[in-house]
Parts: sequence; structure tokens; C-alpha cells
Amino acid sequence: MNSKYSLITSTPTISHLFNVASAGTDILFDWQTLEIPVGTCMLKSITGTVAGHEGAANNAGDLTVYFARSIDGVAPASFGTVHAVTTATISAAFRRNLIGMMYMDMSDLDDGDKLVGYSVLGAKTTTGADHIPNDGLNAFPILQGDPAGTTRKGYQTIYYAAVAGGVAMDFGTAVALNMAGHQAASTAAVQITTDGTDPRICFQPGDLLQGSTGTVTAEVVSVDSATTMTVKDVSAQIDNNEVLILQHPIQFHFGLEY
Repeated sequence: MNSKYSLITSTPTISHLFNVASAGTDILFDWQTLEIPVGTCMLKSITGTVAGHEGAANNAGDLTVYFARSIDGVAPASFGTVHAVTTATISAAFRRNLIGMMYMDMSDLDDGDKLVGYSVLGAKTTTGADHIPNDGLNAFPILQGDPAGTTRKGYQTIYYAAVAGGVAMDFGTAVALNMAGHQAASTAAVQITTDGTDPRICFQPGDLLQGSTGTVTAEVVSVDSATTMTVKDVSAQIDNNEVLILQHPIQFHFGLEY
């Protein structure tokens, strides 16, 4: 029987607090939902991209990714406070929900910053070995959702969260609004003026942005020059000197085998 594969892309939401570096062992993001086809599957690979800091690829800290499922349709309790360390009390609340874990050693997995501005996660180490030995002791996780937690026909919901380790994670860009009159909320596309880092090395069209104070979101339409960019769906006023950062600086591609 031929294996059946599925590739699921997910972009976890990262708090605006990561405009400032973490302590290196902080919770990177709380549980994110991951809709995958129904059935029992093996997580065969994780690839993706990790945005840099101010246009440079220096967020190469190790990641520990945890997987969980609901119990009788009830989602796992919060993984904890992002940009803070885990606690025994909070962790105890989702112990029985856990179904798997993968440790991602970035020094082995990333592309050595060959693309300069961000890190690329690969399915193989730099020496060519599998990123987790499939030797029975460190096997790839087997995933299966809770039947009572089914979301839509043919799919099941898995949850995943991550803790950063080794290197402080900092997704700040230093791309700041440079408009004394501020930028008002707008659903229509508007061109804004920036200073600090060249936005062309931080953003691309379609990126979802957030302000460093956590009060505004917007979408990138185009990155026009070293000091201008066009955005739309600006949810609230962007204040002069407010730094713009990515809502989703990490993108995962989960390769599943059924």
C-alpha cells in the first residue's frame, strides 16, 4: 500500500512583546490550532522559515515544539504566558493532553543564514542526517486528534506550542513610522514613510504587521523604497516612531505521513 502524504502550512501568531528579546528559554507562542486530515499519522518533517532581527538572521535559537489534542472536545489549557518561562502549575493543567514533542536544534537544522535576512529550517541536519533519529527511542511523533474535537468533515484539530531555547528570540525590525502627523486607521491602501531599517529587507507584500505596542495591525501591499511602504487595513492609528513588526515571523510546513 502506498503511503499518503499531506503538507500543512501554519504561521503561529507571535506576540508584539517579541519586539524585545526573550530571555532565551521563554514560551514563544501559546497553543495554535492545526487542522489536519483525519486518521493517525506520523510527523515526518518540519521545515519553514524564521524571520530575523532588523533584517539580519540571528534568531537561531533551538525550539521545542509540543503537540496536544483536546479531551472530550475540551481544548488544552493555556500553555502559559508568552515571553515568559514555563511554570509547573500551568504545565500540569495540560499534561494529559500532550501527544508528542519535537526538539529542533537550529545549529544543525538551519541553512547557515545563506539567505541573509532570515533562517530556513530544513528536514535534514547540516551533515545530512535526519533531524530526529527514527530509532525507536527518538521516533517522530504519531499524531491523532480527539474524535470529540473534530472541526470540519474530513479533518481533525491538533494543537501545537513552542518554547525557545539557547538564544534569545527577538523579532524587532526597527522599521518605525516617520510621520509627525501619525497614520490614521484606514481600510484603503495608504503609503507610509518610515525610518530605521530598510523595510525591503524585513517585509514582503501580504505580510501581516503589528505595532510594537500591540495596538494596531495592518497588511503590507508593497514595499516601495528604503523609506516608504504601502499598507492597508490599518486597524487603528499608527503613532509616529511606532515600530512595525511581523505578526507571523515563523512559518512551519508540517509533513505528515498516513
